Amino acid sequence: MTTRGTPSIASKHNLVVVITFVAGLSVGTLGAFVILSIVPQQEHSPQEVARGEVEKTSTGTDNRLPSASTIGVGQFEEIFKHRSITNQHTALYAKLSGATEHELKEWWIQSKEIERASHREIAQKVILRNLTVINPQHALRYVDEVSIFQRDALLTTVFSEWALSNLDGAIKAAGTLEGSRRDVALQTILHSRDDLSEGERRSIALQLNDEEMFLRLVSDTKVAQSISEPKKAWNTLLNDDVDDSEQKQSLALVAQAWLTQTGFDVLSAIYSEIEDSRIRSNLVSLIAKVDPISALDYTRGLVDSTEQSFLAATIVREWARTDALAALTAVSTYEPSAVATNLEYSITTTWARSNPYELIENIEAISIEVRLTPLEIAFWSIARRDPLEALAKLSSIENYVGNTSTILNGIVREWAVQQPDAAVNWVLENFSPEDPQRSALLQDALQNMAIQSPNKAFELALDQPAPSQGSGLEFYVIRRIIRQGDVEVAVKLLPRVRENSQLETYSLIAGEFVDAGNADEALALGEDLEAGKRKYFYRTVVQNWTWHDAKGLYESLEELPTKELKSYAADRLIRMNQSQPLLTDVQIEELKTLLISEDEARRTPFE
Repeated sequence: MTTRGTPSIASKHNLVVVITFVAGLSVGTLGAFVILSIVPQQEHSPQEVARGEVEKTSTGTDNRLPSASTIGVGQFEEIFKHRSITNQHTALYAKLSGATEHELKEWWIQSKEIERASHREIAQKVILRNLTVINPQHALRYVDEVSIFQRDALLTTVFSEWALSNLDGAIKAAGTLEGSRRDVALQTILHSRDDLSEGERRSIALQLNDEEMFLRLVSDTKVAQSISEPKKAWNTLLNDDVDDSEQKQSLALVAQAWLTQTGFDVLSAIYSEIEDSRIRSNLVSLIAKVDPISALDYTRGLVDSTEQSFLAATIVREWARTDALAALTAVSTYEPSAVATNLEYSITTTWARSNPYELIENIEAISIEVRLTPLEIAFWSIARRDPLEALAKLSSIENYVGNTSTILNGIVREWAVQQPDAAVNWVLENFSPEDPQRSALLQDALQNMAIQSPNKAFELALDQPAPSQGSGLEFYVIRRIIRQGDVEVAVKLLPRVRENSQLETYSLIAGEFVDAGNADEALALGEDLEAGKRKYFYRTVVQNWTWHDAKGLYESLEELPTKELKSYAADRLIRMNQSQPLLTDVQIEELKTLLISEDEARRTPFE
């Protein structure tokens, strides 16, 4: 049994993870409402310090900060001369401590004129906190007046005060909100009233139809308390009643803490215990960012080949975004060699998307057998921004790949999406009518032209030589026209379709008629075809009709144009009824009377 190593992490990585963990806790459910419960009691926010200073000031007669009524409403200049945010809060609380509802309204109006966003947010939070004590409904209405980027912070301010002063009122008001605003309100209430029992807080969440939020808050609180034991915290997250998709940030923070303490065995825990493939990939990528070399080395010793392949590929894809050349060097010694080839493919395709120019410049560093696909992706990426630049660069890699035709196809295809006329003209000017690549390039380009100029695209398609096998370009143009929903336009063009494209094109349009419930119109198209093609065309219509509306076909059998087609339709219905019974025994017997001897002979083995 192979022993899995746990490579040590450099101290700078420890610092990064710790900082990331603390920073992460300050946002989202795990941070915004849990971190406060684990901060030492002697630490206080600027608001708490400010309130304390106001209380101290109000007890003495010297150096008392003036109230709102003596200073004059809306005079923020003096407040924000303080460089300390704590002092700014202190000054604001002092001025507003005795303000009336009317005075707070005036302060609010003036706060909208504060130019600096950070100052405006500080002022409006303090104003709303004071107003909530007096008239929370009024304070809640003011939240609608601010930028959508500030509303959540102010909702938190209002409901944190409201939940303390009038819990029932806060719950009732939260119930009137919708979407994310209700989420913020409930989250704030549950956090602010952590003095209540779990049962009482669960009841509040149930009143607001979001028990999931309560469960997530409880789980995150337990995780925060046990973060010094990351494996325990990890198990808490996995075994709670909350879906992992609702705890992605919490899982990420715990995984980072686990990495710092015990090493890369956290990768195996992620692989084996996280069921959601997207979450699993994101967590592995997060760990890989810390030290991709050591992360990849960890996977070399894994016994489970499936686990090894998944983890290694995810790691190198993340690594390729920052240093693809280093990742290529590392996988060159990876065993087994088949896995090394797959890893090189993962690196180069990611590299092609994240930095196509760099990949092209370093194409020699990529194995010959792997080069084509990343080059196709790289040139497609460049073509999205500048098709002509992509075409100009194509010559630089001709000596490094056997055939550039698929790369060129991708460039022209992307160009045609953006500028179909320009792409078509370029192909016509640079490739002779006899060149097979001309037809291949025009197939995509003309289809894109057909979106805006269907008649022009059709005429150009007819100008091209008809192929010796398969359908001409007009078939692809008409197919795109139909996909755009312009069946009437396609029908008008149909008589001009060349002979080698007729059967496929007529059948295509007939299928649209059958899908729309117009089988009679589909059959009518066959009148324009010569007898040999008409037989196969009619059979195609009947096949589609059987799949889409078997009962309708049964009821329309007498309207079919030939005895042979009636027999064929009857045979199809009998066969279909064996696996999907839709017709009665009497109806099946009626169908059998329509069979001619050839169909009867074919049907007998299936009975």
